[in-house]
Amino acid sequence: MRIRTLPVILTVLLLLALLVVPAMAAEVPIPKNDPSSTQLVEKNKQYNGQTVTFTGEAIGEVMVRGDYAWIHLNDDAYMEANVEEGAKLRGYNSGMAVWVPSALTKQIDTYGDYKHEGSIVQVSGTFNAACKEHGGDMDIHATSVTMIRPGHVVDDPVPAWKAALAAAMVLLAGGLYWFERRTRSRITPHRGV
Repeated sequence: MRIRTLPVILTVLLLLALLVVPAMAAEVPIPKNDPSSTQLVEKNKQYNGQTVTFTGEAIGEVMVRGDYAWIHLNDDAYMEANVEEGAKLRGYNSGMAVWVPSALTKQIDTYGDYKHEGSIVQVSGTFNAACKEHGGDMDIHATSVTMIRPGHVVDDPVPAWKAALAAAMVLLAGGLYWFERRTRSRITPHRGV
């Protein structure tokens, strides 16, 4: 009886593992910014000197300046998914510049660009409407960085219809060039230059 029970128990445990592990690995919800970058810009006097918590997609690249570094966090409509991954076109790019101890930027694995969706990170620090230390720029001087979601490579395949359209356009352009060269020589005879 025991020998028959062991395979059943192992099978049940395997099925549970296959169902439970993916559920545990589900994406962590991204906290909404309050204030958002738009609110910080529009109500900068209200938030100036206040401690804020700001979440966004790390984009561009880290710019290390000694013990500190600049990062840029976008909290726009494309923060969670970009157009190549199915996001609808809406709004515009917006975010905040963040001045942070460079050691804290090591945990950011990917910065967003055309081929990458950047890591989603959350920073806490002091908002400056016109930072005296950085030439009057608007920024956040962060004291903490927390990784919310790692970045990843964006798959952006060329749809077959676009490749076929491009090939047809090249053939059409070549045909028109050939036709123009052939008809021009009939209308204006070559006069040896």
